[in-house]
Amino acid sequence: MQTSVIIVTYNSAGVIGACLDSLAAEAAAGMLEVVVVDNASADGTPDVVRERYPWATLHAGRENLGYSKGVNIGIRRARGRYLFILNPDTVVRRGSVQKLVDFMERTPDAGIVGPKLVFHDGTVQLSCRRFYTFRVLLMRRTPLGKIFRDESAVREHLMLDFDHASTRQVDWLIGAAMLVRREAVDSVGMMDERFFLYFEDVDWCYRMAQKGLRVYYVADAVVEHGYQRESAQAVLNRSFVAHLVSLFRYYEKWNALFYFLKRYREVGKVVLFLLLDVVAFNAAFLAAYYLRVALGTLFTNPMFPVQAYERFVVFENLLFVFTFLALGLYRIRRETRPVDELFLIGRAIVFASVLLMTSTYLSQIRTYSRMVVAFMVPFAILFDWLLRYGVRRLHRRLLVLKVDLKRVCVVGPKAEARDIELKLMQDDELGFDVVGIVDTAGQSDSILTGTLGPLEDLEKIVERYRLQQVVVLPGSVSDAQLAEVVAMGRRRVIDVTMLTGYATLVFHQARVSELQGRPIIFFPRDTRYLLDRFAKRALDLVTGTVFAVVSAPFHVLYSLYAFSRARKPFTVLERLGARGEPLALPIAGSGRTDGPSDFVNFPLFWLVVIGKMSIVGPYPLPPGEARYVGRVGRVRFEVRPGVTGHWREGAAVIGRADLFVRDA
Repeated sequence: MQTSVIIVTYNSAGVIGACLDSLAAEAAAGMLEVVVVDNASADGTPDVVRERYPWATLHAGRENLGYSKGVNIGIRRARGRYLFILNPDTVVRRGSVQKLVDFMERTPDAGIVGPKLVFHDGTVQLSCRRFYTFRVLLMRRTPLGKIFRDESAVREHLMLDFDHASTRQVDWLIGAAMLVRREAVDSVGMMDERFFLYFEDVDWCYRMAQKGLRVYYVADAVVEHGYQRESAQAVLNRSFVAHLVSLFRYYEKWNALFYFLKRYREVGKVVLFLLLDVVAFNAAFLAAYYLRVALGTLFTNPMFPVQAYERFVVFENLLFVFTFLALGLYRIRRETRPVDELFLIGRAIVFASVLLMTSTYLSQIRTYSRMVVAFMVPFAILFDWLLRYGVRRLHRRLLVLKVDLKRVCVVGPKAEARDIELKLMQDDELGFDVVGIVDTAGQSDSILTGTLGPLEDLEKIVERYRLQQVVVLPGSVSDAQLAEVVAMGRRRVIDVTMLTGYATLVFHQARVSELQGRPIIFFPRDTRYLLDRFAKRALDLVTGTVFAVVSAPFHVLYSLYAFSRARKPFTVLERLGARGEPLALPIAGSGRTDGPSDFVNFPLFWLVVIGKMSIVGPYPLPPGEARYVGRVGRVRFEVRPGVTGHWREGAAVIGRADLFVRDA
């Protein structure tokens, strides 16, 4: 079967019959395969297809997945070399499909070709366009379009002056009817499923152009298209809103301004979190102040009016912000867990509050109540954590909706790079939009091989595809080539990631240096080791004691509840501690140290107090996993295992047994 027709339906019972009738003769002659994908229609569309057109392959979905997902389902089920994407409200004139196929055969650089669309009365429908510009967007999607109806930019965008009786190359075609070459789909990819409805055709044509494939309007082939989009008829209906959402997705994906903002996202994230922190600090001060006022009868000293605290609040904000900066809370990472961020925020605010109390005491400022500072600590921790957590939840929701994805390419031999590409695409939590691979094995024809191009063109590829990160496979490039890639990343302000087996050895004390003109990774001796150990143990004692005391009532209540239900309140897990000695971990409930709730870890703080564990450290290994740790990995047993640490971030991807040095 050379050509497959793919029709996506949704409540199309009234129009699908005429569409399939126009294809019946060619389908009966074995010239066409027809695949109908129904998006959970409620008007009996699948029954119409099943009963009246049994020769069509029907995929009846249980939910409305959107147009682009429906097309992709059809592509996967279709067998033809050419894929004719067709709307259900069309009637294909006899011979038009073959004319499109013949044109595709004569034009090897064609990725997509489309017919002339006409209304049922024969009036030509403007189905070929030029790509959107900001000026066109203003004229087409704002009231300005009604004022400047003959704006030249709009006329050029709609190709109003083009003779629609002639065949020519265009930027993009309306997706009501388009023939796509299977090899082009293999090279470019299927429709982008983040577009639920609208702009999936614009995006597909744009990606074709990026790969050097062209889009043609073929006037000899004619398809009647009788339905005019609802989004073009009204202002605030559901279809119009969907159109605007897809428009935003398209610009978020391809617009140069969005690309600039994404490359400098770190600056934006720091500014956003700094503003959130300042809001939290000031809200905490107000809450603490008015709580102190409400409890005034319990204290002997009078309260000054809130206006008297202006200089104090300014100093407090500056001190808290600089403390957060010094303790690394503005190194924003997606993978930071809520409980870890709560701990980091608490540590920073307690430290800043001690400095605040000390500095004001030494300066003998007596215009404020020190109970305000004491009350402010829990409020600041709570407010700041809630604000940060809310923003992170919102961002994770955006990633689920395929917004703010990081565009990535993989550099390496085609087979290995393709394997990594598929793994990255399957992990939604990473927030990656994997564009493709750059083959380092010598294949450079991007149209035929399905790659983005050769390594020599990487900088052009980054700019063309709006990439934000390049992932380099180990051993795929020479040292000189890797240096060029890193330098390119600095110029283009993008991330360069290299997969390597040495990742666990690169931690905060390592640095890149030079030896006899050759680059090296230098691990210097640490003269502050004993001081660091003392400071870490002191912090463990203070933090562990606080959390152990605070959590004790909860343990008592939980134990009483468990005993009342004839359950075991705690599960003791056998683990390996410092020096490889046996360590018994009392974990509440089912005995999981990584969930379902982080409250199960509170019993571990007693182990921190007595020196069996640390707040931050490597994952406490079960005895059975110790044999998988190599000689290098045994450095983990030189330190105490941690209640938390980097193993919480990377366990699902890399494996807890590998993530030891950064925690140690």
